[in-house]
This record gives sequence, C-alpha cells and structure tokens, in this order.
Amino acid sequence: MINIISSIALLVISVSQLNIFEIDGVFSSAHVRSIERHIDETQYSQNDLLVIQYSSTKYSEKAVSDFEKLITNQDFVKAMWVGPYSIEIDYAITTGFDILGYVPGTEIINVPFNKQLEDKFCSLHTCNISEQKITIVEEEGIFDDYLVVGSIGAFLENINDSESFSNDVQLSIKDDTFESINFLKPSLMERFYISISEPIFTYMFFVLGFALIGLELFAIGPGIMAFIGGILVIVSSLPFQEFGINYIGIGLFLVAYLIYLKILSRGYFSVLGVVAFGVLILSSIVMFSDYVITVNKFLLGFISIGLAFFYFVAIPTVIRSRLTTDTSAMTSYVDAEAVFIKQLDGSAVLVTIDENQIRVESDSEKEYIKGQSYKIQENDGNLTI
Repeated sequence: MINIISSIALLVISVSQLNIFEIDGVFSSAHVRSIERHIDETQYSQNDLLVIQYSSTKYSEKAVSDFEKLITNQDFVKAMWVGPYSIEIDYAITTGFDILGYVPGTEIINVPFNKQLEDKFCSLHTCNISEQKITIVEEEGIFDDYLVVGSIGAFLENINDSESFSNDVQLSIKDDTFESINFLKPSLMERFYISISEPIFTYMFFVLGFALIGLELFAIGPGIMAFIGGILVIVSSLPFQEFGINYIGIGLFLVAYLIYLKILSRGYFSVLGVVAFGVLILSSIVMFSDYVITVNKFLLGFISIGLAFFYFVAIPTVIRSRLTTDTSAMTSYVDAEAVFIKQLDGSAVLVTIDENQIRVESDSEKEYIKGQSYKIQENDGNLTI
C-alpha cells in the first residue's frame, strides 16, 4: 500500500502509464508468474497504474498466497476491479491494493472480520460474520476506499480525479493515457497451463494420452501416436502438485489401464472389461478427491465412458483396419514366382520375391530345394508355396 506520512497534504499522482491485466479461467501460479514478469519488464514508477481485472471463479491456495505477497511488495499504485460478472472472491486476493472496485452482487469470502472491516462494509452491504462472507449490494457508488460499478470503464472514470481513495492520494489520468491503455494477458504457454488446470481437461488429456500409447502398442506404426500420447500425459500432469492430485487415484488408474491392455491382448470383452471400467471410475473419483477445485463427478464418469469406448471400439477397429491393409498388400504376391531360401520353424519358410524376403507357409509333407522357384498361392488368408 502507499503510505502517506501527512494526512493533511493531498498527494496528486498524474498517471502516465495505465495497464490492465486480465485474470480469468483458473487462477493459478501461471497468472502470478505472468504478472511478476510484466512488472519486472515494465519497471513501474510512482506515476504508473496497474489495474487487475479479476473474473476467475476457481483458484489454488498457492496462487492466492504468492499473488498477495507479490502485490503487497510493490510501491506503485495498484487497483483491482472484480468483474464483469458477479463472482465469489477470496478476501486475501484483494489485499495489497490501493483501490478496489466490485461489480454489484460480488461475494467476498474468508473475510477476517474486525471492527474496521465491519464499519467499512457491514453498514452498506450484507455481512455474514459466522460464514466470513460479505455480499456487495446492487447499488453502485463510491464508498470508503472502494467502488461498486458495473464496468471497467466506469471504474477508471470514477477513480480519475477522485480524492476518496488510498490515504488522500488523488489520481489524475491524462486523456492520452486513456487512449493508450494496454490490455494484458498471460503468454500462450501460460494460458495453456491455465486451461489444463481445469480438472475435467486435466483428466481428459491424461487418460487420452495413455489411450494413444495403448493404441500404438497394438496397432504397430511409426510411433507418432505414442509420442503424442506421451506429450499429453506430461502436460496434463503439470498442475498435479499445485492443485493437489491424489496419487492413489493415479495408481488405481494404472491398474485399470493394465486390465484394458490385457483385454485387448485377449481380443474379447468378458467380465474383466466391467471390472476395468469400475476401477477406472473409482480411480477418477479418488484422483480428484483432494483437488482444490470442485470436480463434477458426472463429467468424470462421462469421460471414463468415452475412454472405455475408445479401448473397446476405436482401438480394435484401427487394428483390424491395419491388418486388412497388410493382408491386401500381401495378396499382390499371389501367383508370383518365389525362390526358396530356407526352412523356418514349423511349416514356415523364407522365400525371395522381387528381391524382398518374406515369410510364407509351406506344405510340411513336401521337400523344398534351395534356389528353386515355386509359385505363391493363397490359402485361408495365408500365403503358401
């Protein structure tokens, strides 16, 4: 906060630079890192103003703690407007700001009530001291060191040339400053982290990554799907530590995954498939039981059903498609002349066709001569000589 020793003199700050940083989505450490980097790069002076526009409904405790420390340690003018939607915001997020604004209907939770806060809020707004909550009224206006306004534009207009904030500090925002406002957001990679911090996307990318790896195990290919699957598993696990994933749930998921692989290797569903699906549902619930963000269990179940469909329908379909393609390619050798090379295990032999060595079946009762040519035939989908 800006501390003014004299309570008589009015400090007028002519704002020369105005930046608005938007916080939406899941409020996480990615937001805090982005704001900290912006402050370091911008090198704020006493004549600069940073406005945080906050509209996030979900957050991690680590992000709140780090954000509070970051804002409190800055010595330039800082303002926050909570909007444009009526949301629930933790009181700790608002600490350290010189000027605060709320959209009507905002709920402030975890309020450490004392006489000063009660005098400041409870005579005008609805306070529930037992639940540590303040509900901002629908009436707009300028109150004791904070505003209630419906838009960011109204917030900036009302703090301009107003003497009602921050210990007798008056802000004067120039017209050309209004015309050159910078609206800022986290970087692309930070926004991606913010997106996957949503538990539904975390779970979806995590299980899909393993599904693609499983597909590559059975439908042998160049490894692209396994690579993509590995990337999905890695990036989806990034928020685990910050948001408190339950690693017992991860273990249960791996058990379900191994059961699915066993089912695919056998080639039929059976009761084991029902067991795998049940373990998968249980793993999703346990996995997010300690998550700091509330998770919709119905959506977790829906994603689990989609994953089961992927294992029992999509993967076998791709395998059959590749096998059909391979068989179709091999039938082009029918009626071709093959040169016998050597006998392999059982009835299998190694022959050469157009300088390509391939494995075919043979008549176990017939004796073949090395270097002799034989005609390729098809028998029940297998190539024979």
